[in-house]
This record gives sequence, structure tokens and C-alpha cells, in this order.
Amino acid sequence: MKRAFVILSLIGALGVAAWFGWAAFSKRTVESWFAARMAEGWQVGVDDILVTGFPSAFETRLVGVTLADPATGLAWTAPYFTLRHPSWDLSQITAIWPERHMIASPVERLTISADTLSSTLDVRPGAQMALEASQTRMQGLVIASSLGWESQLAQGQIVMIRQDGTDARYEMRFSATDLVPAEQVTRLLDPAGVLPAAIPVVSAAGVVDFDRPWDITAIEDARPQPTRIALSEARAEWGALMLRLSGTVDIDAQGQPTGEIAIRAQNWPEMLAMAERAGLLPPGLRQTAESALGFLAGLSGRREDLDVSLRLDQGFVFLGPLPVGQGPRIRLR
Repeated sequence: MKRAFVILSLIGALGVAAWFGWAAFSKRTVESWFAARMAEGWQVGVDDILVTGFPSAFETRLVGVTLADPATGLAWTAPYFTLRHPSWDLSQITAIWPERHMIASPVERLTISADTLSSTLDVRPGAQMALEASQTRMQGLVIASSLGWESQLAQGQIVMIRQDGTDARYEMRFSATDLVPAEQVTRLLDPAGVLPAAIPVVSAAGVVDFDRPWDITAIEDARPQPTRIALSEARAEWGALMLRLSGTVDIDAQGQPTGEIAIRAQNWPEMLAMAERAGLLPPGLRQTAESALGFLAGLSGRREDLDVSLRLDQGFVFLGPLPVGQGPRIRLR
């Protein structure tokens, strides 16, 4: 009995020593990471690094953290930021943002507030923390810009899952409920105030290929860039308006997409009017677009419903053989 007690005591002491040893190593690793960024010219600040959670977890909290990347001009400040993983599994990480933090760029400063903002990450510790899967949950999210706009949503979720047999292909899903656009946008699109204040449903699902995996270098160096987007469906419903998109585009090194996007729209004439009010559609083009789209919609039997494919090629968007505008640039800053 005494011998068993001694053995158990020894095991317990080794466990305690292992936990505190790893906690010290974790803190040194974070300190080294900050030092490496500072050596690269980043603006770095952190008031304290705390490692707690004994014995079941390692919880690393950064207090008073500031990071600014001179290469992109992006800066992030937060009163704290927490990373947590179980003691027995280094691949499962939970990242918890504070109730309020700030992201700044040369263009604007965004203040982000949320009742809940956290991510669960499944990573490969021995492969630059390459992402296997993630789930980000948002509740009561408010984004306020220094340019004067504010947007919010009640609940949202972003999911990324790396596809088997690939290095940088991810299934991606996004969903949000009660999305409130910025007041300036709502005023432009809906000056009469006939639409609900919030868009009740916004969702998107598809598969995205990137030029390299999402790992720790996405923070240290630059964001992976999309090279192909296969959109199963993007959907938004706002009052009597409904818009669905699907299709596949390839994206070159300059962020220029090439491919086709299928669009299904209900009450599309009102969408055209909204686009014109917002300045997205030149006034002289609306009548031409409405005539052409009305003809296409009439072929389906309901003039209010539109099924059409847009082709993106050489920097322009085409409806059949006719160019209808410049195409977007898809680049992650």
C-alpha cells in the first residue's frame, strides 16, 4: 500500500512538473514570436503574458497587446487575447477575442464589439500550425468604422475545413442572421424605408483553393490568396427581395477572376433601382439593363424573377456578348 502511494505521488509530481515546464516553454515561445516580429520591423507591444489553466488546460492570455505589420499597414490592438488548449491535445486550440478590440489600416479604423467572438481551431502543430478545420462563432457583433458607418449582426458562423488529399483547398461556409447594413448603405438602397431594418438571412457555401495553406505564416508574412472559388450557393433575403448566386471562377495573381456566375433574383427591377441609387449602376445604363434583363426574365414566365449567367473575363463582367461593368478584384490584404 505504501509503495503504491509512493508511485502515485511520484506520477503526480511528474505531472505537475510537466505542466509547469510546458507552461514556461509556452510563454518563452510567445515571447520569441513577438521578438521575431519586432526584428522584422513590426510595432509590437504586450503588457503581460500569463499562462494558467492547471492542470487540465494551458490558457495563454496576452494582456494589452498591439501588433502592426508595416508591409500591409494593418494594426491590431486589444486589451487581452486568449488562446486555450487541453493539456493532453496541442492540436485543439480555442481563440477568444475580447468584448472590444480594434483593427486599423491606412484607409480606416474598425472598432469591433461582440457579446461572443471565438474560434475553435484544429491545427497540425508540427506543420507551421497548418489549419485542418476551424469554426468561428459570433454573437451580438458590431463593427464601427472611423469613416462613420456601423454594421451589426445578431448571430453568425464561419467554418473552414481542409479537404482530404489537398494542401490548400478548403470547404467554407458562412451564415448570419439579422444582419443590419450600415445606415449610409440602407439610406442609399432604400430611401423610402420600406425594407426591414435587418436582413434576416445571409449565407454562403463553397470550396476555395488558395495558393498556400493557412498556417502561422498567414500572420507572419502575408495572407494566402484565393486561386479558385467554386460557390455552391450564396443567398440573401431582404423583405420581398431574394438573391442567389452560384458558379466557379479562377483567379489570377492580380486577383482578376475568370468564370461564370449564375444569378437568380426575385423582384430584380427593384434591385436595379437600388443599385442605381447607390451609384453602383450608371444612370444611363439602367434603362438598357432593365430592357435586356426584362426580356430574359420574360422567357422564364415571370417577369419579376430573373435567371441569368454573368461571365467574368479580362477584367469585365459580360451578360452574353455585352459588357455590363468592370469585374471585381479578389485579394486578401
